[in-house]
Amino acid sequence: MQSEKKENAKIRLEDAFEFIESAKSNMNENRFKASIDHSITACIAANDAFTIHHLEKIASMSHYEALDLHREAANKFKEEKTDLLRKLLNERHKMTYRPVKVKKQDSEDNFKNAIMFVNWIKEHL
Repeated sequence: MQSEKKENAKIRLEDAFEFIESAKSNMNENRFKASIDHSITACIAANDAFTIHHLEKIASMSHYEALDLHREAANKFKEEKTDLLRKLLNERHKMTYRPVKVKKQDSEDNFKNAIMFVNWIKEHL
């Protein structure tokens, strides 16, 4: 992990919403694998915003580190979304890094979960 200036949280949250829009566009154009990738990339960007805002830290390339930082940043709240983030990261690996055919329902499910995660982050900044 590395230190990050708190004002950069806003940039990463904007990135998250840009990826959400891209995921929606990809889904509407039947590019389901790309939609899943961008849905989950939105979650990664949102999680960066969350950890930057609350800890002034950002994860390196390690998703495990991102999960740990999320949990640490969420300590002040009554809930956290580590399990949802873990599920989404695992889905990204399973669906976008493997030679599998992605169905519309997979794309829709991941998009809905990404929206839920990104909105939760926005509410907790």
